[in-house]
Order: sequence, then structure tokens, then C-alpha cells
Amino acid sequence: MSNISRRNFLAASAVTAGLVGLAGCDNSATTTPSGGDDALAAPAADAYPIDPDGDDVEAKWTSEEVRDGWTKVTQEGGAEIGTMNPDKIIQVNGYAFRDMNGNGKLDMWEDWRQTADDRAKALADSLSAEDIFPLLWAGGNTSGSAVPGGDSESNDWIEAGSRAGVSRLSANEESYASAVSWINTIQQICEEGANGIPYLNYSDPYVLFNVPSSNGLAAAMDKDLWRKAGMWQARAWRATGVRCELGPQIDVYSQPRGTRLSGSVSEDPALNRDFARAFGGGMQSTWGDDEATDDQGWGSESCGVMLKHFVGEGSNEGGRDDHSDSGKWNVFPGSNFNAHLVPFLDGGMHLDSSTEQVAAMMPCYGIAYDPNDPEGLGEHVGSAYSKHNISILRNAGWDGMLCTDWMILDAIAHGCTDLTTEERYAKLMENTISQHGGTFEPDVAKSAYDLMVEQLGEDEALSTLRENARRIFKLMVDVELFDQPYSDRTVAKAVFDNEAPAQFGMEASEKCVIMLKNAGNVISESGLSGKVYIPQKFTAGSASAFGTSPATIAPVIDPAIFEGLDVVTDAVNSADSENPAEGDITRLTAEELADVQYAIVKVNNPQDAYQGVQGGPSFASIIMGTEPEPGPYWKPISLQYRPYTADGPNVRKESLNPEDEYGEYINRAYYGESTYATNESDLDLVLDVKSRLPEGAKLILIVDADRPMVFSEIEPSADAILMGFNGIIDEAFAHIITGSVEPSGLLPFQMPKDMDTVEANEEDVPRDMECYTDSEGNTYDFAYGLNWSGVIDDERTQTYKANPLTEPETEVTVSE
Repeated sequence: MSNISRRNFLAASAVTAGLVGLAGCDNSATTTPSGGDDALAAPAADAYPIDPDGDDVEAKWTSEEVRDGWTKVTQEGGAEIGTMNPDKIIQVNGYAFRDMNGNGKLDMWEDWRQTADDRAKALADSLSAEDIFPLLWAGGNTSGSAVPGGDSESNDWIEAGSRAGVSRLSANEESYASAVSWINTIQQICEEGANGIPYLNYSDPYVLFNVPSSNGLAAAMDKDLWRKAGMWQARAWRATGVRCELGPQIDVYSQPRGTRLSGSVSEDPALNRDFARAFGGGMQSTWGDDEATDDQGWGSESCGVMLKHFVGEGSNEGGRDDHSDSGKWNVFPGSNFNAHLVPFLDGGMHLDSSTEQVAAMMPCYGIAYDPNDPEGLGEHVGSAYSKHNISILRNAGWDGMLCTDWMILDAIAHGCTDLTTEERYAKLMENTISQHGGTFEPDVAKSAYDLMVEQLGEDEALSTLRENARRIFKLMVDVELFDQPYSDRTVAKAVFDNEAPAQFGMEASEKCVIMLKNAGNVISESGLSGKVYIPQKFTAGSASAFGTSPATIAPVIDPAIFEGLDVVTDAVNSADSENPAEGDITRLTAEELADVQYAIVKVNNPQDAYQGVQGGPSFASIIMGTEPEPGPYWKPISLQYRPYTADGPNVRKESLNPEDEYGEYINRAYYGESTYATNESDLDLVLDVKSRLPEGAKLILIVDADRPMVFSEIEPSADAILMGFNGIIDEAFAHIITGSVEPSGLLPFQMPKDMDTVEANEEDVPRDMECYTDSEGNTYDFAYGLNWSGVIDDERTQTYKANPLTEPETEVTVSE
């Protein structure tokens, strides 16, 4: 053995089966440390490298080999250590450390007694430019299946030095073991590589424990609920190897048609700010048994947060997706750019947590443009390239890591397509961008660095490079990767077997259901009595970049969750259950429904056919390598079920965007163009059910929404309406319909009166639309909702119905 005598190692090792530290517990065997505070004091920088202890120093740590094959070291008052190679454990002052670079000594960046800032800087300063080039990329495993070793291309990148990437494994209660196996395999490859630098595993947002997604959670308008949602997500993710979320997305979607609105929180700056504070604080801190107050800061259950997308993506013209050239302009006709800074500056930099600030942010693809002040928002380039935008963060005192969105160097380099790839990379590097998403091209980093050396000199170029690396390492240290990069399936099992997060998920879903209409108190604490009709629904098959879905026929909502109710439904011909068709449904007739008292119909909000990318390659076509549809062409995005032609008085005939980097103006206006909803049949189903119900029977409508909608086509047919954003579980709707839970959710978006109102909206101005008023005289405005007593008026509505913020409290200072 190297670095520590075999006698000392064996004496310290107490390999005890079953002693595994579960979340919130410390069941590991340890020895009582001696030496007091002096042994735990961080040495001065000039003391490094430090030689290991001799054989005469008593070990203050114990170890065990866990089920997943790695060695776990525990020590009182010190960091938990994880390694696949016990020879890399080094003892200093009786404590254990990982000798990551294998030099037989303790380097400053390997010393858990040092601050995260000092460790990160020490490592960055010790590396050459050639050492750093492979570390500046976030590619990673993009497979949907957790196979040990992951995708072959991703593994090739890791073998070549990549140390960060996004996993799309979405580990859950069924797949956590394979996810743990995968990440441990990756970490072992990294531990054996240069300097032993670990892998920073990201995940896109996904939900667990039936907790709603961000704009589903927004309807609760409850900071404590948001914090707990972040806490439970972090515990599960950390246990399965994810150390940072590529999210949450907190863009202020003041453009109600925004293609990516469904991933964000709301249209209100203050609501998004508070969500960022609470959810981000919940994820980044480790919380003790007293979850309300026991904030332990960065710890064993912490997961970093990468807020996105800085800044202004919620104001894209026409609602288009900035993943393509068609959506590259974020427009600010109301000169309201600063309102979109609020969630990032006042939220991300002021978490409800002792971790204080989010660890990372992701700039948006789009170019910010104010037609009232054409040069006022800086150079017309994507946000990651924009000194105007990024300087706001740095001048405000935020020193976290910036990671670009995917493919920004080539396919989606808005405003910079006239530059070479090396010039783009150098521009990003000088703009304090640390990581580049979606690829692995260290040769490009080297070419860009050489260009910087020519322009700036070697000292400044190397200093810039090391600063960007330092910010990556700071995040790695905060989430304990330098000391414990491995995952334990026993810990993961304990998290997923715990009943508490599942109970929380149900409560969260219930609090996020919004009751919009309740004519005659159809829904009440008394519940329903009488026969209930739940129709069958045909859903056509679909395909996307992430998989295919077969055609199905099923009840619009599972009758089994309405325990105790007398439910009837349509007949279904099951002769070809593998390939169903809409004609396989035989609807109950009006005569057969004569004794029905209620119908429950669940639909989706209108899904526009052109909601995706227009004019140019889509993100999906880039990923899949398929040819884009021919373009450019410009279509409106509609929020109604029936076909829509954009020819009203408020439709622009000239788009707001200026000339591009080639001096060319492209008119992206869609005046006179038409569009349609792919699920117009949802409206037809509601109208059909209404037409077959007997007089006096009540129709209860459930809307599973991913964006605002025009209600005028469907509301008159419903006696009661419940709405939930992004997949509220059906049981939550059922609990409210049957009276066991009182509704309390509030609208996180305005519901427009009609499409002409939508066209009149200024993209950057939240809550500026005329809202729909229903047959009961209630207006579906922001923060509106009903409970058993009527329109909700409480502390939440008094807080969030205040006029939308236009300026952050944090000072905005720009450097060009």
C-alpha cells in the first residue's frame, strides 16, 4: 500500500456490514477524535503539499466497503470520504483525505478543512491550460436508459477528460439502482484519470413523488411548500448521483404564447423571485430532522441549482422558441427589461437558505432588443455572448458558474454566426462563461485560447482560463464531489421507500389545483351524490426526439379514484387493443344517460400546431440529425381550440426585430396567417357530452394545462372548472371534486379574453391583458381562484396581486 502504512489502514478499517448512513441519520462506526480543534484547523496555503502521518499517529477515522463496491470513510468532525481505491486514502493529523492526484501528499485542494473558494482556486491555479481545456464542457449521457458505462460517445468524452454532463436517466423508485451503478462507473473512470477530478452530473428538471412541476407548484403561492419540494427533489437526486439541476427555469413569461412557458414558473416577477429563493434554497441546503428550521447549508443532501435562462426568454416575439433562428429575438416593446432581472438578482442571489446564492446560472439563447432604444440592451448577440447581460450579474456580486445552453457554439450562435467557432469560444471565455453545453471539443478551446494569447498576452489569457475553471471547481466542492463522488443504492432506497415525500407530493398537488368556476356550488365539502358519467377518450399516437407514444383509448380520468361513486362510461371495442381507433368507442346515448347527475370531463388546454420551432432547424431535428422543414415561414401561435387566423386589429404587420449580424432584416410577422389546435377534439368532446346530458345534470371540467388559454369556447358548457398546470395527479382533482379537500390554488397566469387581447400584449410586460369573465361574473386574472366560500382573498392574493415589479431591489450596473 502507498501513502499510509498497512498496519494503520487495517487498524482504522472497521468494515461492518449494514452500517450505511441513511438520509438524516449517522449510523457509521467512528472513533473519538483527539487533538481537538487544532487537528481540524485549515493550514496556511504555504504549508502544502503536506506529508502524510507516520505509523505512530492514531487514526481518527473508520472505513467500510459498501454494497456498491466503493470504500466509505467516516470521521467525527470531518468529511465523509468515498473512493474505489483505498490506496488513495491519505492520513494527515489522524484524519483521512483523498489523494486525488496520487502524488502521495495532501494538496490544498484535496483538504476538506479548507473553504470551497480556496480549494477551487488552488486546483485551478495548479493546472496548465492544456489540463483545463477538457474540463470546460458539459456534454454527458443523453440516453434514456441507465446502462453502466452509459453512451459510448459520452464515455469516450470522459476517457478524454470531460468531467461534466447532463444525464437524462431520470432515476426513480424503479430505476435508482441502475442509475447508481451508472454514475459510480463514471466516477471510477474519473478517479483513475488525470488529477482524479470527479464528474459533475446534471439533470434536466423532472418530477418525483407526484410533486408538480414548477408552474404547477406556482399555483400554491406558498414558499414553504416550494422549499420542501426542492428539499425532497435534492435528496432523491443526490442519492442517485445528480449533483446539480439544469434549472429551475424562472423566466418571466410575460409572453403568454411562449413555447417554453410550460417549463417556467409564472408571468409575475415577484412570484418567480420567491419561487427561486424558496425552491433553490430547499435544493442547495441540507435540512435536518426539523425541516422547517434546521438549515445545515451545503451538505450530504445538497444539490446545486443552475437557474435559467438569464435573461428575457419569456419575452420572445411571437412566442417562438429561441432554440432556432426563428425565435432568436427577445423583444422589449414596453422597455421592461429590468423586470425580467428580478427573479435572478433578487431571487437567485438571495436564497431562503444559508447557501445564500445559487451555484450556477445558464444564459438564454435569445438576443435582447428594445425597439424604443435599439442600442440600449447592448450588442445584438445571444445572452451568453452579451457583455451587457453578464456584466449585470458580475457587477451585482454574483461569482457563480455560468454554463451555456446546448449547441451555442455552432447551431444556435445567435448574433455571432459571422464569427468563426474559435472566435465565438474566445468571446464566451472572456465573458466569464465556464462551461459549454452539449458537446466536447477541447481542440476548439485550445484554438480559442491561442487566439486570446495573441490578443491579450499569455498571462491574461491563462488567468481568464483559470478563473472560469475555478468557478466549476467551486460548484464541485460545494456538492462534496472532491471528497465523496460515489452513490449508495441503500441510501437511495431509503429515500424512495420513505412515505413522507409521497405524502408531501399528494398535499402539494392538492394545494396546486385551481377552482375557476363553481356555479351553484356543484363542488363542495358535501361531495357528489348520484350517478357520474366519465367518457372514454381516443388519443392518437405521437413521436418526438425523446420517444414515441402509441395510440390509446382510456377514460378521461380513472374512475377507480372516485371511490364510492356510481360511475358509468362508454363501451370500447377491444378487438384490436394494440392499434385502437376512435371508432372503437361507442358513446352512451342521451337515453342511457337519463339518470346521470354529473359528468366529469378532463381535457388539455389548446395545443397549437405551430407551438414548436418555425423557420429553420428545430432542437429536436438537431439532436436527431433529421432534415428541418423548409423555411422560413411564420405562423401565429393560438391559445384557442378552433382554427385561428391572425388578421385582427392588434396583429403586427412588421416584426420588431432589427437587422441581423449580416445587415439583413427578416420580417417575422404573421399577419393573415392561420393556425389550429391539434386537440380541437377536446372541445368537441366537452360539447358532445354536454349535448347528451339530461337537463339539470352538471358538467365538471378538468383542464390539464401547460399554458394560458382562451376559455370562451368551453367555459359556458361547464358548471364547474378545475385547472392544474403540468400534470397535477388525478387523485388531487378527485379529492377536491369529492369534497375531501378544499381547493386553494391561484392562477399563475392571466387567462385572456380572446386572441385579439393576446395580440395586444406587449411581450415584456406581465399581466397586461384583458382577462376572460365567466358566466358567474368572475374574471380569470392572475392570482384568482375559488374555495368553498367564494373568491379567495388572503395573504397570498394581497401579496401577489400588487402591481408587477419593474425593477429589482439589487442595483443594476452594466459594463460594456
